[in-house]
Amino acid sequence: MQTKIRLAETGDADDIYQIEKLSFENPWSKNSLINLIEKDKLSEILVYEIDNKVVSYISYMKIFDEIHIANVATHPDYRNKKIAGELFKYFVAYAEDNKLSITLEVKTTNEHALSLYRAFNFKIKGFRKNYYGIDKDALIMWREI
Repeated sequence: MQTKIRLAETGDADDIYQIEKLSFENPWSKNSLINLIEKDKLSEILVYEIDNKVVSYISYMKIFDEIHIANVATHPDYRNKKIAGELFKYFVAYAEDNKLSITLEVKTTNEHALSLYRAFNFKIKGFRKNYYGIDKDALIMWREI
């Protein structure tokens, strides 16, 4: 089994889109993903690949000395295998090396994600009521440099 962490390329859009559809109620469209990969100068997608197949990713935007994480997802067939943790370890090291703070929103009921973020020293700094829809609140978390 060969693993690799790298920036997404246009050819990864299908795999990322499949993960989006399996992970989120309102997934990004394939065209939105392609546009982000090809044209968005502030945003990037970091992918975790196993045997040339994207199985997990983090999409984010860099703004001055901050990174805002938009989405983190792992294909259901690869969950609970510490893949997101490995990807996050790489991502956090990149942020530390570049002296970048990281912020994100997470659904208050997403215990798996909250556990992962806490393991990487993210702290709750705020709350967004109905951020993900009616009665679907979000916590705002930060990892300071």
